[in-house]
Amino acid sequence: MKEALFILVVLLVLAGLTAYRYRRQISAMLEFMHQVKSIREGMRRPSEQIPEVPVSKGPLVHCQKCGSWVPEERAIRLGRTAIFCSAKCFESSKLAEHA
Repeated sequence: MKEALFILVVLLVLAGLTAYRYRRQISAMLEFMHQVKSIREGMRRPSEQIPEVPVSKGPLVHCQKCGSWVPEERAIRLGRTAIFCSAKCFESSKLAEHA
């Protein structure tokens, strides 16, 4: 009986030393398993559907100052040809003309 107890203690000590030696790898493996579990749970839950709302239904126009494209209803127009995407572009263009 003493021999069996001694062998059990030796095996437990070896298992403890091995776990201590490979503690980083064991920790990484446990973290990986936790991530896989959370991904699986996320796939099981129905995701909330975000309704797709179109930003604009109209055509896009080109800003004269910065060159960005904006929906026509949001653009600032001066006459027929002068189109700006924002008040900032309009002001900077206006200041450039008078300088």
